[in-house]
Amino acid sequence: MKRTLDGIARELSDAGIEDPMTEALLLAARFTGFSEARLLADRGIRAEYESDALEKALAERKDRRPLQYILGEWEFCGLPIRVTEDCLVPRPDTEPIAERAAALLPPGGRFLDLCTGSGCLAAAVCHLARGKILPGRGWAVELFPKTADLARENLEALGFDRFCAVLTGDLRDPGLPLPPEPFDLITANPPYIAADEMDGLAPEVKREPRAALTDEGDGLSLIRAILSLYRSRLAESGVMLIEHGWKQGEQVRKMAEDLGYDYAPVFDREGRTRGAEARLVGS
Repeated sequence: MKRTLDGIARELSDAGIEDPMTEALLLAARFTGFSEARLLADRGIRAEYESDALEKALAERKDRRPLQYILGEWEFCGLPIRVTEDCLVPRPDTEPIAERAAALLPPGGRFLDLCTGSGCLAAAVCHLARGKILPGRGWAVELFPKTADLARENLEALGFDRFCAVLTGDLRDPGLPLPPEPFDLITANPPYIAADEMDGLAPEVKREPRAALTDEGDGLSLIRAILSLYRSRLAESGVMLIEHGWKQGEQVRKMAEDLGYDYAPVFDREGRTRGAEARLVGS
């Protein structure tokens, strides 16, 4: 079937997609081989496009399969990150965590990324802190083997595998084979959505791995575990940066302070509290 860019956008809009023209452009560029500039230039003459791959992708998107999974790749902090149904979709909300982490990592410092998923946060730290990162000073932990493999693939494709190794295992496991030396930086984007909030999520979000979204409880159990279990793994002057929900700031602040941390908020692009910057009291 031949389609125009406007027609694709109209179909996406009818399916409830919030930004149909942007998505139409991304899908058409990915599955027709034409550049976005060419597609936009031809829009005025209502150029028609025909592609079996585009038909399939459009049907999937209208069924609310996440755009990122359809494209197979998504940008995070300027990096192309391969994404599959085995990982959480990289989001702009997490980018300020990565930027702050890279700024705070001391030259030659050791860093650890927990709940690494696609590896996007670990890769962004390597990218943004280039010049300060030394080989063999970074580690990332992922619970699920397929997702850990994806993180390894992304780090290798970006040339960061020599800086950051990926371990498969549960961050709560005391036998996790991490190095004995303390970490100058610990980052994490754990599942923090409360179980009773899952039904209210957008259809696309519900298609992402449930275990990457919720702890099946109050959404705070992994944050509690990280703050508690990794306190002893933090260097005296080290810092933890943990993403959390924009309504959870006060709960995480109290949790951190009760466990002996100084807490400072990290804000997302919308100015909402999106993360915790936690340091040992007196550090």
